Amino acid sequence: MKIYNLNTKTNIDQKNFCLTVGNFDGIHRGHQYVIKEVLKVADENKLKSAILSFNPHPKIFFKKFKMFSNIITKENKLDLLKNMGISIYLDYIFDSQLSSLSAEEFVDLILVKQLEIKLIIVGADFRFGKNRSGNLDLLNDLSLKNNFQVKVIEPVKLTNNDAKYSSSLIREQIKKGLFKEVNSALNRYWQMTGNIIKGDQRASKMDFPTANMFPPDQILPKYGVYCVNAIIENKKYCGISNFGQRPTVDGSKLLLETHLFGFNDNIYGKELTVEFLTFIRPEQKFKNFEKLTEQIKKDIITAKSYHNL
Repeated sequence: MKIYNLNTKTNIDQKNFCLTVGNFDGIHRGHQYVIKEVLKVADENKLKSAILSFNPHPKIFFKKFKMFSNIITKENKLDLLKNMGISIYLDYIFDSQLSSLSAEEFVDLILVKQLEIKLIIVGADFRFGKNRSGNLDLLNDLSLKNNFQVKVIEPVKLTNNDAKYSSSLIREQIKKGLFKEVNSALNRYWQMTGNIIKGDQRASKMDFPTANMFPPDQILPKYGVYCVNAIIENKKYCGISNFGQRPTVDGSKLLLETHLFGFNDNIYGKELTVEFLTFIRPEQKFKNFEKLTEQIKKDIITAKSYHNL
């Protein structure tokens, strides 16, 4: 997959795109359906499959939310798109110049003159241009004038539900620790990836050694204990994690601490990916280390039962 960093003045040597536009935050089942359609239609029409995403997210640029974080990291997003088979990723700078373009100017200057698209795939609720003034009717009119095709995809609905898959809903579910729903919507386990750092060794002294990492640049889950899978050097292990500030030891930094069952190698500095399976309990402050140790033993029994160990 080729990645291009673009702005309104950039020239690009790639043409003949079958394009879709969106941030695809999380790449949930709805996004996956759109991407598969892009790949299928691109192949049928001998075009290059391409995704145009904005950087930063328009909601961040317009400061619509005081706190806004993506469901997955950009690195994870690019890996997923590459593995799905997308040929071109257009990382478009979202700035005052782009945001000021009218709907007609966006099509004329960006889609037609800069990218020279041949076909665009969008959802029925697609909006574009300043103040999101452009709609599907306008896009169809402009496609006839500028000789490109429009294919419309209806939203993918949740199982046994009229609601569509939504990145906003998934963010709220992550904050609540509802990983059964999150993982179902993503069609995979939600994860955190980072390099293992050396901790204060308290867990090791309690005979529960942990691989610790700072959270990456993405949305954060509810503080608490989780049943997890841990992947290191392409090997997957069952485990249990605590995410939070460790109030019993008066911790101040956010940490993800993961205990891997049946594993005790030295892995400092190596990359660890933690897949969140289910929430066990909220983070809490214990009176002493003895009480904490008792609870950890109970949590491990719960996690091993979930893992069928």
